[in-house]
Amino acid sequence: MGEFNKATYVSNAGLLLELYDKKILIDGFCNSILPIYKNPPNRLKEKMILGVPPFDNIDILLFTHHHSDHFDSKSTGEFLKNNKNTLVVSTSKVIEEINNVYCEIEEDRLIIAKPLLYSGEDTYIKGINIQSISMLHQGEEYQDVENLGFLIEIGGKKVLHVGDAKPIKENYMELGLTHKNIDLLGVTFPYVGVHTGRQVIEKYIKPQKIAVIHLPHRELDQYGWIDATRKSYRRVQHSFVETVFLEEIEATIEI
Repeated sequence: MGEFNKATYVSNAGLLLELYDKKILIDGFCNSILPIYKNPPNRLKEKMILGVPPFDNIDILLFTHHHSDHFDSKSTGEFLKNNKNTLVVSTSKVIEEINNVYCEIEEDRLIIAKPLLYSGEDTYIKGINIQSISMLHQGEEYQDVENLGFLIEIGGKKVLHVGDAKPIKENYMELGLTHKNIDLLGVTFPYVGVHTGRQVIEKYIKPQKIAVIHLPHRELDQYGWIDATRKSYRRVQHSFVETVFLEEIEATIEI
């Protein structure tokens, strides 16, 4: 166990959570077909697959959805073969893809979450409370993609990771998140860079801290998303939630 509760940035939308004596890896194994988004570097992916610290004794893998910049069945299966005590919670599509590649993985290690759209489903495993929330995916062309947000609670610490959820009130208004005192919110950059995204955070989530993830490689950011998001945030940072931009792989923040 580390000296403090922390989140480590490992890939495009990937976070390793170390909370008290528990470890959860969210969207850590990916192999994006779009070069603009960050895969875990090979040296880091090897450590992850082999369970080298800090990736030893991971309790649960969470995947928000099956897109390649969030999930890779091959490296996930290799990890699961090497780390026999780790469970997976995700969508039916993700679980199906894991089974298609590595059918020998025990069925009870692969848990399908099936919440209704805009609502949550609670699971308590390994001393960890997980609420899997069905949220509409960003982008009109992805409206049929099942995207899960995860609200994780361990020892009173609460982390919400929303995958590629669209920053709209419908994704949040029925969840009662403002009363949950969320310590860390992991979101894509439009939540912070766009006024309507910030409104959703302030009105429907109210976290203590925000981690901006899913930022592109800076050298491939042809649309200037990183600088535009940072510029927009600077205009409101004195009145907005404390925000950390996670660009560097293996950057760590306290929770």
